[in-house]
Amino acid sequence: MGNSKKPDQAAKDEATQSVDPRIDLAIDNTSLALERTQLAWIRTAITFITAGFAIDKATAFLQESRIAAGVALSNTGHFGGLLLTGFATALMIIVTVTYMRRVVELNRMRVLKERPSAPTTILSIFVCVIGGIMIYALSNRW
Repeated sequence: MGNSKKPDQAAKDEATQSVDPRIDLAIDNTSLALERTQLAWIRTAITFITAGFAIDKATAFLQESRIAAGVALSNTGHFGGLLLTGFATALMIIVTVTYMRRVVELNRMRVLKERPSAPTTILSIFVCVIGGIMIYALSNRW
């Protein structure tokens, strides 16, 4: 009765002590690199969504103020804005799924499992939703 630890806890402690710390540090480094990359993709998607919306609104303003009346710029600008917004949203969906898969792969190598970064994942999903709303708003004007 000298061992007061539960069998599961004792096995986990033993597994943790037998792992080379360099492997854990390499996995942590890779995990942080994945998160930085995901945040960079989020920033890029937000930039594309903003540019698409700005192009659409700028061409609508030019047409309404009759600066470019009779020019095919309005439909081209609207299509370009919709295309940029759609591209950014699709890109964000693909990158978020890839991020989640890679975090799961890294967790398979760890002794102590951890979840994907909640703020990064929530922000990724939020950008996807905003992109979808922008696509809906831009496509209704057509």
